[in-house]
Amino acid sequence: MSSILQRIQNGDQSAAEDCVAEYGGLIWRLARRYLDRAESEVEDAVQDVFLELWLHADRFDPTKGSEAAFVATLAHRRIIDRQRKITSQRRNERRASDELKATELKIPNISGDEAGVKQAPMYRKELARGFNELPKDEQTALWMSVYRGLSHRDISELTDVPVGTVKSRIRRAMIRMTKTILGDSNELQCERSPS
Repeated sequence: MSSILQRIQNGDQSAAEDCVAEYGGLIWRLARRYLDRAESEVEDAVQDVFLELWLHADRFDPTKGSEAAFVATLAHRRIIDRQRKITSQRRNERRASDELKATELKIPNISGDEAGVKQAPMYRKELARGFNELPKDEQTALWMSVYRGLSHRDISELTDVPVGTVKSRIRRAMIRMTKTILGDSNELQCERSPS
C-alpha cells in the first residue's frame, strides 16, 4: 500500500485531504510551539508546510525513514525558517526604532539670510512635530532613507517589506510632513507631484 506522500506524488486527488487529516494536528502543534508570539503567522506557516509537502512529495523516500518523520522534519524546518524571519524582522524594526529615538532631528537653516535664521527654529519645531505624528512604519522608512541614507532596496531588506511598500511609506511621510510645514493648501500639489 502506498503512503500518503507517494499517492500525492502519483496525482491522487484524495491524498491531499488525507494528508491534512493525518498530519494537520502535528503541523499545527509545531507551528503554535515555535510561533507562539506571532499567532497570525501560525496559519500561514501551516499552509506553507502543506504546500511544500504537495510540491515536493517526491522527496520522501520510505527506505530512509517513516512518512511521519519526514513530515515532522520538513514542517520543523519550514516553521523554524519562518520563526527566524519574524525574529530578524522584529530585531531590525527594534534597532531602527531605537536608533530613531536616540537621534535628534536636525534641520539645517532654510536660508542664509537673517529672516531665514530667525524662522529656522519654527521650522525645526514643525518638522519635529510632524515627524513625531507620522505612523511608526512611515517614521522608520523616512528616517532610514533620509538620516541613514539607505536605498529603498536596503530598507526593504532590513524591514522585510516589499520595495513598493517602502516607497509608498516614504512618499506618504513626505506628503504628511509637507502638510505640517506648509499647511493643507499644498495637499493637491503634493499628491500630484511625480514619484
